[in-house]
Amino acid sequence: MASIKETAQKIGQEAEKARNTKSTRIWVLIFVGAILFVLWWMGKIKTTFAVGIGIVLLAAIGIQMIDYDLDLGSLWAGKSITESRVQQTKDGVKLMGSCVKAQGTTKDDLNCSNFQTQEAAQAKYDMCATQIASYNSGLDAAKVKSLDIYGLDGNKNGIVCEALPRLKPAN
Repeated sequence: MASIKETAQKIGQEAEKARNTKSTRIWVLIFVGAILFVLWWMGKIKTTFAVGIGIVLLAAIGIQMIDYDLDLGSLWAGKSITESRVQQTKDGVKLMGSCVKAQGTTKDDLNCSNFQTQEAAQAKYDMCATQIASYNSGLDAAKVKSLDIYGLDGNKNGIVCEALPRLKPAN
C-alpha cells in the first residue's frame, strides 16, 4: 500500500502534467479573454486597452492552436528560429530546437527513414534525450529515452532504428 507521501507526490506530478497541457493553456487564455470582455462591458477599462489586450490574447491562442511556439529567451540570446522552437508533449515534456516534433506532418519529425545508418539515428536520439533532459527539471536522459517520444525504439531495448544498416567496423 502506498504511503501518504508517495500518494501526495503522485498527485503533485499529475497536477503538474495537467497544468502543462495545451488545452489547459488555451482555456486559461479564453478565461482571461472573458474577464477582459466583462471588464470592458462594465466600463472598468477603456476600449483601446481592451482591444490591444484582446489582440494579444488572440495571438496567444493562435500560437497554441498551430502548435508552433518560440522561446523568446532563446531568440533574445541570438539563437535562430529553428533553435528556439519549443513544444510540450501530452506528458508535459518540453521539447526545444531541432528535437521538436511536428504535429500532423512527418516533415520535421524524427523517423528512421531520416537516417542512413543506425549509428546516425542513435546519435541523434541520444542527443535529443540529453537536450530534452536539460530543459525539463526532474527528467534525466534515461527517463526521456524510456518515454520514447519519437517512437524510434519499437522494442524498448534502448537501440533505435535497428533495421537500418550499421557502419562497418574499421579494420
